[in-house]
Amino acid sequence: MKRLALRTPPWPALALAALASGAGANAQARAGVEAETPWRPFSFVMGGLSTSSVLRADSICPSAATVCPLGGGGGIYVAYGRRYRANREWAAGYDLSVRNARNLFASATLQQARFDYRWVAWSPRSNLEGFLGVGAGLAFYGETFTVTTFGPLLNVSAGAHYNLSAFFSIGLLVRVEALRFLVPFDSGDGVTRSDGGIASVLATSYLTATWRGP
Repeated sequence: MKRLALRTPPWPALALAALASGAGANAQARAGVEAETPWRPFSFVMGGLSTSSVLRADSICPSAATVCPLGGGGGIYVAYGRRYRANREWAAGYDLSVRNARNLFASATLQQARFDYRWVAWSPRSNLEGFLGVGAGLAFYGETFTVTTFGPLLNVSAGAHYNLSAFFSIGLLVRVEALRFLVPFDSGDGVTRSDGGIASVLATSYLTATWRGP
């Protein structure tokens, strides 16, 4: 009479198969949750350090022989904004820079209040995002914080951010702007500066840090 041989189930193999099946199901569930999670708007605060040079200064310097009171400089930039779509944002900011005034001003300052609108290219799988922007605002120029002349400004900008975390990023911003000073003034050398040209054009670069809201 033959004995029936009982085979012991391969318990280690079954356990590994169950674990793999469970891990696969959990991964699919997480992927489904991530895919269904809607993108949410957020606000942000930006601060930056700037360095700037003058590409064209015709509206504030009437001739090449005249000493120009508007030169290069550097300063700070602060802004508040909101990413209201995944690839759209706006920012309202204040820019303060100390300029080289060729000794016509003891401490010349250029103040700018601006509004920027940006198109953002980003990926949820990447820590790097870039943007292009356009903006407009008002510029105020004078001794220290006094206003000697002022006028409108237009600008275009480009930059990139690297997200160190979900709430903090560092970046680089480059802006080219055209200023038109409307009020004639004499900076003490007997020459009256007026809006005799098209616009003063500045190029400014910023190192930025951005804090994002939840």
